[in-house]
Amino acid sequence: MTKKGDHIILIGMSGSGKSTIGETLSDSLKLPFIDTDQEIEKVAELSIVEIFRDQGEPIFRNQEAYVLNQLVGFPRSVIAVGGGAPCYKNQIEILLEMGTVVFLDVSIDVLANRINRYSESRPLYRELSSHQIVQKTKKIMKKRISFYRKADIVVDGSESIDEIVKNILEKTN
Repeated sequence: MTKKGDHIILIGMSGSGKSTIGETLSDSLKLPFIDTDQEIEKVAELSIVEIFRDQGEPIFRNQEAYVLNQLVGFPRSVIAVGGGAPCYKNQIEILLEMGTVVFLDVSIDVLANRINRYSESRPLYRELSSHQIVQKTKKIMKKRISFYRKADIVVDGSESIDEIVKNILEKTN
């Protein structure tokens, strides 16, 4: 059995707060913060929206897998991964080997409300009505929840940022 890495990896649906919590958590722990979507944008020299629009989701998922593999041996960090990352190419297993995986569990209603505010920057939700966002979120969550539940730790992601970070710190130390 390989030794588990020491990253803290945040997973969950789009809108679950992975980037926001990741930045705050990394500040608390004095660790680097890595958002895999930002890393993909650097590598591709395109925004996530442009990659989805111009090259399609399969190309995006390949770039995501590439970025994750680059982080395997990286020094200890807090890493936020895209909502679908754990669900493709057995990447949940890679994430579990890289460190402690934390699932930010947020209700469909809260997710849909958050996504609705920023839907234009979320490729899977662009140009959808509020009702369509709720329906799509339910559909995506149903497909992904079995992967998310493999996380080492599940945290209620609908609490305040400080509460969520405190809960993660308590459960990872």
